[in-house]
Amino acid sequence: MRYANSCVGRVMRNLINLVAGAVVGSLRLLLLVTAFVTVTVAGSTHLHARQGVMPEEGKLAIVMDSFDFSMFTRGRVVGKVSITLTLVVIEQQDSEIIRLRLPQIRSDFLSALTILSRQRFNVNKPIDPDIVTAYLTPFLSHRIGPGKANIFVKHALITPS
Repeated sequence: MRYANSCVGRVMRNLINLVAGAVVGSLRLLLLVTAFVTVTVAGSTHLHARQGVMPEEGKLAIVMDSFDFSMFTRGRVVGKVSITLTLVVIEQQDSEIIRLRLPQIRSDFLSALTILSRQRFNVNKPIDPDIVTAYLTPFLSHRIGPGKANIFVKHALITPS
């Protein structure tokens, strides 16, 4: 009888230790997931805050199709770039001119972004929306005239290859 109690006692202790270990492991995993989600949400909020203020209500915003192109270093593809831009028309009467010249603006922007990617983009760092806006503004002014529209970076992402 004493042997049975001793064996059952050991089994019970081992079972309790196993369950306690599983609970501690689950709590550690939950803590790790919570920390990851907190960092991800904080980083996402910071990224959206840096991408510029969205246009005022009542102004016409033209969302351009995404610019997707490869990023090269020394002839090798090092990443894929995806940028979505929004043009905010200052005066409503200029909207038709901008829409008519949108294909030329898109072509200018794609050429400019490709050159900018060689000079300023790095696959290990996020794209700075202020640099993109400052670099593209002269191209927009050349096509439609100065001060007729503003450029906002809606989405900017570099994916390493």
